[in-house]
Amino acid sequence: MQTQIARTLASLAELVHALDRLEPNYLTKRFDQAATARDMHEVILEFSYAANSKTLRDTGDERVRALLNDILPLTATLRAFFTINLWPASTAQMQSWKHALSKAPSGKYAFRDDGSIRISLLDAELHGSSLSVRRIWSHVSDFSGSQTAVDLKLDPEQIAEFKARLASLRDFPLPL
Repeated sequence: MQTQIARTLASLAELVHALDRLEPNYLTKRFDQAATARDMHEVILEFSYAANSKTLRDTGDERVRALLNDILPLTATLRAFFTINLWPASTAQMQSWKHALSKAPSGKYAFRDDGSIRISLLDAELHGSSLSVRRIWSHVSDFSGSQTAVDLKLDPEQIAEFKARLASLRDFPLPL
């Protein structure tokens, strides 16, 4: 896994620098200065958002658009590495999660169209069977996600999946 992520990150770095040569931007410097996995995750999120918005895309230069079209799948791969989608295992669990999220800002947007919740692995901690979540990705958020403070009860299968995905973060080529 580490080799695949390192290759994806190296490919992204090449494209980011090629983009900067065509259209200098503030994100390249942030990308180069990211010293931890958390720093890199934040830059990747912002880059992904900017690549889809007028911040970078609306330059009128087709070469810039072509590079952004190459950058976006790489940022999507890396974003997926840092997040987990959890599906409620039962109707009771769904109701419990909905109740917990109803108190959070943007909580009503937390559930995705497929019924899952996308959670940032870097912004969640497992305490027994309770997952303390500080950031949730909704289909209506910007690059920073919805900051929240909720506890979601997980079943044993979800706990195992969360632990496995969290352990995979150790494969990232920068320290956590």
